[in-house]
Amino acid sequence: MSVLISPSQQIYINVENLFKTLQIKCLSEINTLTGFIEDEKNLYTVNFEKKRITIGSKSIDISNGVLEDIGVQYINATLIFEAFGLNVIFNPRSLTAKLEANFELPFIKELRYKRMRENILQIKGETVADTVISRDYHLFRLGTLDWIINSSQPAGNKSATNIKIALGTELLFGEANFNMQYNPNQKFDIKNINYMWRWINNDHKFIKQANLGPVAGPTYFPEARGAVIGASINNASNTVRKTSGSYTITETTEPNWTVELYINDVLIDYTKADAAGLYVFKVPIVYGYTIIKLKFYGPLGEERTEERIKNTPYTFTQEKKLKYLLTTGILQDSLNSRFAKIGLNYGVTRNLTIAAGTEYLSSSIDKPFVPFAQVAYQPFSAMVLNFEYIYQNQLTGLLNLNLTKNAFISVNFTKNIDENINRLSNQLELIEVDFSTPFHIKSFAGFTKLNFRNIRYKSFTYTELNWILSTRINKLKINWNTFYNVASKNEPEIGSNLGLGYRLKYNLALTSNLNYNVSQNLLNTIGINLDMKLFKINLRASYARDMLNKTNTVALTANYNLPFARAGVTTSYSAQGLNFAENAYGSMAFNLKNGIVHAGNNSAIGKGGILLHPFLDLNENGKFDREEKRILISSVKIEGAKAVISKKDSIVRVFDLNAFVNYRVEVLDTNLDNIAWRFKHNTFKINIDPNQYKQVFIPVVSVGEISGMVYLGSKGQGRVTLQILDEKENIVVKTLSEFDGYYSYLGLKPGKYTVRIDPEQLKSLNYKALPKVHQITIKVSEYGDIIDGLDFTLRKKAPKKPKE
Repeated sequence: MSVLISPSQQIYINVENLFKTLQIKCLSEINTLTGFIEDEKNLYTVNFEKKRITIGSKSIDISNGVLEDIGVQYINATLIFEAFGLNVIFNPRSLTAKLEANFELPFIKELRYKRMRENILQIKGETVADTVISRDYHLFRLGTLDWIINSSQPAGNKSATNIKIALGTELLFGEANFNMQYNPNQKFDIKNINYMWRWINNDHKFIKQANLGPVAGPTYFPEARGAVIGASINNASNTVRKTSGSYTITETTEPNWTVELYINDVLIDYTKADAAGLYVFKVPIVYGYTIIKLKFYGPLGEERTEERIKNTPYTFTQEKKLKYLLTTGILQDSLNSRFAKIGLNYGVTRNLTIAAGTEYLSSSIDKPFVPFAQVAYQPFSAMVLNFEYIYQNQLTGLLNLNLTKNAFISVNFTKNIDENINRLSNQLELIEVDFSTPFHIKSFAGFTKLNFRNIRYKSFTYTELNWILSTRINKLKINWNTFYNVASKNEPEIGSNLGLGYRLKYNLALTSNLNYNVSQNLLNTIGINLDMKLFKINLRASYARDMLNKTNTVALTANYNLPFARAGVTTSYSAQGLNFAENAYGSMAFNLKNGIVHAGNNSAIGKGGILLHPFLDLNENGKFDREEKRILISSVKIEGAKAVISKKDSIVRVFDLNAFVNYRVEVLDTNLDNIAWRFKHNTFKINIDPNQYKQVFIPVVSVGEISGMVYLGSKGQGRVTLQILDEKENIVVKTLSEFDGYYSYLGLKPGKYTVRIDPEQLKSLNYKALPKVHQITIKVSEYGDIIDGLDFTLRKKAPKKPKE
């Protein structure tokens, strides 16, 4: 946008340039501008000959607010505000101007629509980028390795050592993981080797996921014991596409442990348990079959390999879409029972999904088939209803309601058919109510949860009431759990647990817990832990007292985190004597070309990574050729991950990424050391290969710079438009000369160009340029070609001689 500043610091604006910048409709004719503002019915006309602006029924005289400079008309900013509602606020100290509008500008609206479209794509699990790096499919490739060693020397017993090796590969175009446990004191058994194969292709129409190995077992056969080994297929994408609404998970683990929430193997959220181990997640409701996993990490570097797989209470399907799930396999019981399940989900509307199916178990002779039906309904975003009917067995209803943004209530009702109560449960009826909410009263803030359960059996009724209060007072964390249980006319049982945590100076943290039986007025247990971090070593000293058995346990633990592994040592003393335990674990990722590409202290199985190779693409073929060199970049942005840049080899490594998931990688030209370098592509959508580190080459091109002067007579002339055209005479870019006549442009790729002054501007000014054009060639150069001295001189055209 071109402006003039008068000696009285009045702002005069080139309206045509302003409107084109703001994407306001503007058509230029001789001494006239026409178009519309905000709405196609709100037409305007700027007539410089009559010195008047007409907009709708309003007409404004601008005769005292127009300046002209080398044929360009400028209007006073106050008149532009009066006519169009565009307010330009000038700051004379910084020589900057701020633009405000009383309506939504078209380019702002376009940006808003663009963000909305990008958000919708992200919600669908799609990633917005200008370059797509799809999956590479391999028949077989080694990839990742996890190793764990645990050893213990208990007092009075033989020492025990357990070794676990997990190998991650790509096999038959899918992910294949194998794990084995070995104990030197036991005979090796081939059954100790477990496997899992998974194939995912979200672009496939009929089968999007397939699994071999351990699969989800019976839901409606409580007598079934053991895992199911078999196969499963479905047509649901593994991407996490959220619908509106959520529900809450409130559970407990070890105090101060970090808990990660995964939906379909995608990390959604993480939190830290409080002093008593309480953690809370607000879980988004997503479309499709959903697997929820929870992973646990200790404050001293412990990683609990246990993963809790939770049954999501809701299965929503996109409108007018049919999703299926087929599972079959052998139950690992004494009868090798055959198991099968089919489930169908159909999205009637965006907020209503119906489902039906059946389970089969060969060992259930009386009723080998159990049909079921489900309905999930969301009348509005804060409320979700779910109903399930198991044929001749059970009816269940579940209500989840967000009372406020964070206050949540859940009501569950289950009714078992009397003559079949031994089928799924010996309960006749269950009513369960959960209420949870954060609170803030002045400086007192925290979280509270109230749980009520009433279970009716044939001979008695059991009632349970549980109240949890978690809060923080300055550096003191408090968790208080009180419960009340009673069975019919029996004496109630009342108990209380108190957990405290306090962070001291010098990286010290103190936690304690206390269990008290209110009914019997007895203190059951008391424990205290002192944690500290010394350099990279995590230390813990703990003491526990069992008041009933009058025993004490004292333990000292040290954990050390190396870049490639974690190691720990524990010494404890109890009534049984002195005990020692040691553990170590780590992971590696490797490939045939580069060997070990990463050694870490987190699990690498089922994950993948990216190796980014920025290079100077001199011949612009997009390939890293032998004569081209690598480039070190200063920063890379990737959603949900951290990039590690190596100065040694200029490779950017990204670790611990979820397989089969698209990640968006962004690089900026400002991250390059040379001003003449540009990334050929700035955003990448990269699909992660399972158990592999994908190599992605990022081409960088070297661009050229031109510069020169525009003279009017002997003086430099500003605000002259220069055009740069390619060999096909297409305008590549336009630029303006500065106030002293100097112009420059950096960003031309190698090739032939024509530089000229805008012919339309010359025509309107009745000038000609000498020379008329400059023909230039930008050469291939590592640091960018520079061409200067492209000067132009403007001269007034001689008036045409009248015809005789």
